[in-house]
Amino acid sequence: MRSLSIHLIALVLLSTPCLAGSLFKQDNVRVVFVGDSITGQGGGWINTGFVFQISKALQEIYPDLQPELVPLGGSGSGVQSWLNHEKKSREEKRLLDIKKFELKENLSKPADILVIMLGMNDVLAPYVGEDETSLKKWQGDYLSLITALRARIHPKTIALATISMDTEDPESAKNLLIKKMNQLIRELADKHQFLTLPVNASVWDVLKQGRQINPRFHVTNDFVHPNLAGHIAVAAGMLNGLGESKAAAFLQNEVLNEVWQAQEKKEKPSPPVSTPWLLAAKLPQPFWEQYKFQADQARTPIDKAIEANADFTGAIDIGDGQQLDWKEYIPNINYTGEDQPGSADFSAITHAKLFEGGYGAQWIKSPAASPVQITLSTDIFAGNIHLTLWLNGKQLHQGMLKKKSSATTINTTLQKGWNTLVFKANHRAWQWQVVVAVTSPEGEMIHNLEYSASPQPPITGAE
Repeated sequence: MRSLSIHLIALVLLSTPCLAGSLFKQDNVRVVFVGDSITGQGGGWINTGFVFQISKALQEIYPDLQPELVPLGGSGSGVQSWLNHEKKSREEKRLLDIKKFELKENLSKPADILVIMLGMNDVLAPYVGEDETSLKKWQGDYLSLITALRARIHPKTIALATISMDTEDPESAKNLLIKKMNQLIRELADKHQFLTLPVNASVWDVLKQGRQINPRFHVTNDFVHPNLAGHIAVAAGMLNGLGESKAAAFLQNEVLNEVWQAQEKKEKPSPPVSTPWLLAAKLPQPFWEQYKFQADQARTPIDKAIEANADFTGAIDIGDGQQLDWKEYIPNINYTGEDQPGSADFSAITHAKLFEGGYGAQWIKSPAASPVQITLSTDIFAGNIHLTLWLNGKQLHQGMLKKKSSATTINTTLQKGWNTLVFKANHRAWQWQVVVAVTSPEGEMIHNLEYSASPQPPITGAE
């Protein structure tokens, strides 16, 4: 087993300066965690969640300590949502993810430490945009929430945790926005003398360590919610920020080592054959009536070009002089759907606004006319997606995208030569990922097909 001392040093260096004396040496210290579903899982996943990891580490350093750790996590909640939770809980009982921690009761008791970890859903939904006006409003709402919570529970210490990750690619549109928001969190902490808890840096550090052991290692279950390694990383980041570097080191040296040992034993399968896409997004398509998409109202000049077997990736005006920017995407393990053939996660090219639409195209060369099966599905955990599919200009499908357990299958034929496969995906909110997989009629991979994300000449006379 290789030494992890270098990684431990790296993690400690990410911490904030040590505090004068431990916040946890007093008896019955009460810590309130305010957050979203990550906090809900953090305090609900017994022996896995970050709250349990914090408890385990503190118990190791302070055997006689019996802290009261109160996880108030609300699935789907952003900063604005939590302002609403706080306001309503003044007058009425309110339950979030973990039912034994009722909100009104737990915000009516004093706390020694208030830990806030919010922002993920503001990015994921999204509740916040990339422009400075939207970001500054978010920061102002965050301060309003801190002010309201401080008036309720009178904490001696307020600690703001940085947002973890959305996708496991640091250069994704979502993570670049998270980087900006984490800077706003640090600004709040510095200005008002709060603590900053380096959760984001800690999670990325653990991902880097794991990838050195196993190239297919993850710190999330679904590219948002932490898995065991991710929760350990969250806990270590929080403990370091709270001045408890010894407790964080225990998680790094003892608890995380068990994860590394399991990863070293884990089989490392070869990646599947790549099926690249040419993707375009940022198409405004507000044609939804609740959860039903109005496809007839959403037709564009690009749709017409696809059906005419014309060049649909060129300079086509989609309205008000706007043209789409097409980018190559290769399925990879950092995004929803990982590197399975046919997967396309729009998080790689856009911080999608509500009701944003986009296209995906690939060109498939077949040595002969051959029957195939095209399977349509999605791996997202939250969201609604409508999909239209064309092959060689002919529309094969139009409807809502379903999970794999109830995927849509289409039997069709690839013509000899280059075939043009195009989909249009419209998302309402939350995640935006599709799977359009071409297989044999029996569902097996076809090995003699060639895929390209560069436009190829259409088949003459294709129907």
